[in-house]
Amino acid sequence: MSSSEQEHHRQILQAIASGERVTQRSLSRELGIALGLTNLFVRRLVGKGYVRISRMGTRHVRYLMTPEGWEALGRATRISLENTVHLYTQTREQIRASLETLSGQCHVNGSGQKCVVFYGAGDVAEIAYVSLQRTDLTLIGIVDDRRRGRFFEMSIRGPECLSADALDGLAYSHVIVASIRHSESIRGRISDCGVPADKVYCL
Repeated sequence: MSSSEQEHHRQILQAIASGERVTQRSLSRELGIALGLTNLFVRRLVGKGYVRISRMGTRHVRYLMTPEGWEALGRATRISLENTVHLYTQTREQIRASLETLSGQCHVNGSGQKCVVFYGAGDVAEIAYVSLQRTDLTLIGIVDDRRRGRFFEMSIRGPECLSADALDGLAYSHVIVASIRHSESIRGRISDCGVPADKVYCL
């Protein structure tokens, strides 16, 4: 069984374990997979003895966890957590190495700092912030198109605060695109702020 199938099985078991009434159609929507594939996964779980089907009239069924299903969910949850921790650690190290590369390109200001700005305040930015603590880079601000509020100890700024060489009057060496999925569209928005391409760095 592939890792994606294992994860789908875990998600189905988790949904059934929640006690909420679930249908194959609702599971299909939640998992983002075809209804036929959802049906196959549910039948596998029933076949393994992890899930029991209780009839509710002629047209409706209810899925119930068995003791074996609870054990299987516990095992799957532990594996999922281990995989998540491994992926986080791997991603953090890759980002740290990327930031070390950027450090060699940054100029040092009069205070002896290599100042950078994050563009993006999502999950990737949070990992990048942790990774940045192990470098000689200094984060002076963070920009996001929609999010406002705080990012760790910093206020999140709108793109209107970003200019070709400063964020709210604070000079920076580079703007770091703190996103992977939307990096190209973010590069375009940074360019619209007048930031030259050689001052933009993608993780």
